[in-house]
Amino acid sequence: MKHYVEGMAGSPVNPVQMSLLMRVYYLRDATMQTLARHMETDRTTTTRNVEILVRDGFLDVSEGADKRQRLVRLTKRGHEALEEAIPKWRKAQETLKDSLGTELWDNILRDTRLLIELGGIACDRNAVAA
Repeated sequence: MKHYVEGMAGSPVNPVQMSLLMRVYYLRDATMQTLARHMETDRTTTTRNVEILVRDGFLDVSEGADKRQRLVRLTKRGHEALEEAIPKWRKAQETLKDSLGTELWDNILRDTRLLIELGGIACDRNAVAA
């Protein structure tokens, strides 16, 4: 993580915030619940992180059709932050990939995907058991 923080120095957002902004970008008008599920965090953590980005002008939250729903979307400033941060993130990613080597890099990605899939299965099983 430190590598990405250093690589993104000067960006308007940090790597974790960028990840959240990217999810909002792809999901468009996402509910907090949907966003939390995609970020693989609990709703409280997602809400806290969204509130910081709303405060800083990167996200907007509005009521959905159901007044209990809160829809999250990027602001113009959020789009601009992504445009500035993504090239720095990609450069940090390439630098890390180059230093690790292709084989190790590919193994890390494969193993990470496997852990995510296993974690999803474990979460689904826990939900069924509850």
